[in-house]
Amino acid sequence: MRDNDYPTEVTDPEASGLPDTADDDSTAYDEVDSGRWADGPDPAALAGVGPGGSNRFGDTAEEQRQGEGLDRRLRQEEPDVGAEDPLPPRRDPVDETVDDSERERFDRDVWGDSPTSDPDSPVSLYDDGQLDEDSPGRVGRLVAPDGGSGLDDEPDSVAWDAGAAGGGASAEELAMHETRAPDYD
Repeated sequence: MRDNDYPTEVTDPEASGLPDTADDDSTAYDEVDSGRWADGPDPAALAGVGPGGSNRFGDTAEEQRQGEGLDRRLRQEEPDVGAEDPLPPRRDPVDETVDDSERERFDRDVWGDSPTSDPDSPVSLYDDGQLDEDSPGRVGRLVAPDGGSGLDDEPDSVAWDAGAAGGGASAEELAMHETRAPDYD
């Protein structure tokens, strides 16, 4: 015994990821008892009006036996359209020169007097003593300056705090904390 009313309403097939389908089962009329072309216990989406795969190579047994030529297949290909890489190519590390001030700052960061220089310290190696506050500020959604659209030509990760999304913070948002920049003077 069926417990739902038949016929069932059909959702928009394009919303389900079926492009180019006829929308004869739309809810515009809102009449459940109205007749539909795709009636049945599980109404199916109707095919679109445009040409389908029936006009492609390989529909007949003869074409399948011959096989489609490489030239014909290559003519069907569409090139990937994308932007060129906006970042400069990686430089050879041998050519990299680090001046003394950068080397000194790096050494002070690695070997300086901080909780990170003590191997038994409970503070993470990457904290550099920045999370010593009782309650560091929470960060909400991090949004790129361009809103997440467009090309990212910035080599560093840059974002601003847009606040919590949807009323509550997600697990990822709860894991982010505000820190201050290390003091290298």
